Amino acid sequence: MGQTSPASLRRLAAWAVGPCLPAWAVLLGLGLIGRLSWPTALISCLVVFLLMAVVVLSRLADFDRIIRYSEDLLANPDAPAPLLQTSATAQRLLASLTALRKLWADRREEADALATSRQDILDSLPDPFFLLDRRRRVVSANAAARLLFDLERTTDQRMGGLTGRDLAGVIRDPKVLEAADLALAQNRKTEAQFTLPAPVEHTFGALIVPLSATAQNGTALIVALHDQTERLKMDRMRADFVANASHELRTPLASVLGFIETLRGPARDDTKAREEFLEIMLKQANRMTRLIDDLLSLSRIELREHTRPTEAVDMEALLRGAAELLDRQAKERRVTITLNVTPGLAPALGDAQELSQVFHNLISNAVKYGGEQGRVELTAEKSDTRPPSMPGRGPCLKISVRDFGEGIPREHIPRLTERFYRVDNARSRELGGTGLGLAIVKHITNRHRGALTVDSDVGKGATFTVYLPMVVG
Repeated sequence: MGQTSPASLRRLAAWAVGPCLPAWAVLLGLGLIGRLSWPTALISCLVVFLLMAVVVLSRLADFDRIIRYSEDLLANPDAPAPLLQTSATAQRLLASLTALRKLWADRREEADALATSRQDILDSLPDPFFLLDRRRRVVSANAAARLLFDLERTTDQRMGGLTGRDLAGVIRDPKVLEAADLALAQNRKTEAQFTLPAPVEHTFGALIVPLSATAQNGTALIVALHDQTERLKMDRMRADFVANASHELRTPLASVLGFIETLRGPARDDTKAREEFLEIMLKQANRMTRLIDDLLSLSRIELREHTRPTEAVDMEALLRGAAELLDRQAKERRVTITLNVTPGLAPALGDAQELSQVFHNLISNAVKYGGEQGRVELTAEKSDTRPPSMPGRGPCLKISVRDFGEGIPREHIPRLTERFYRVDNARSRELGGTGLGLAIVKHITNRHRGALTVDSDVGKGATFTVYLPMVVG
């Protein structure tokens, strides 16, 4: 038998005193009317109390142990059962309580397994998914939702940092909140569209479905998000492609058609003119080919811009390869390319093919516009700070491409990455530019969650710097 607590002693004393009260009343009444002497009455009261205390301690003490066992189960479901001494009724009660405890434990395990299974099902869904209660608070969220709102790394890995938060603290868009309130008030399915601006703009459609009856865990609404970014981008790109391509292709096509008509007419028998016109037509056809290639490349990049690449890329090898590919072009313009990479530089987190395209474009531009008999400097190093336009925190890679040419006037720098924007249209076309190279650089950098900065002074050259996330650890 374990230690008896003060509360148990008080309870046992009350149980012993209670049944004695009728006998005590009779004995004291006999003493008052003189049928018993006061010493005899008091001794009789003491005997009654002692006899009742023996009964309580031998019988009711087992029930007190069961009471304490029940109280212990509230705090510890695995609390050990007490050892009973004499009462068969108490033994039956303890057996029933033990069986009930086992049943509760089994039901609790089933409930935990069901909750785990439900969460696993939610986590397996590719689209972000929430369960809300009637006060618009998040009851549960799947892995896609936690990842979308950057709440994956929390102390509770299964529920993330969303559980218990109001929907307004997760999706700060009045259209979604109004749709949720309407679904609760009218008990009908609603839809809304909203945009998340950072780190890369995403557009989502929210489908909000009320449950016919509030679930046991408080769930009243189902909120399913579907990423519509790719579809909307495709629609926008179709329109942009038609407008931009028709504008850029009109001039070379008009030239080719004009020369064809001339060759079929006045210059039909003019060998010298034919050779000259065919050379111009070849240049215009090559220009159209480059333009179409760049448009298709830009379209592919924009389609994947919302998915972040995760490969480890050796930047020294990549920059060296890009410089070697442009070596012939540099020699033709008598430009020297130098490479300076910090020893032991960590790899970049990205897509090697796309990053190669970024630095091929930047180095090619530096060679073209850096002036003949000039030089281009490539520098790759670690940066402890990120530019304001780059999402995230912590150190990153800083890769700079610098030329020493004429430079770019300050008023042009903010528009350099716009499609088909050129500082000097005539010179750009003469050098074979399509006006899409820096737009491609910008979109690839955005997909990598990086940043592009431009610094230039007229007469001193320009520096294009790409900041990229690095592999940590």
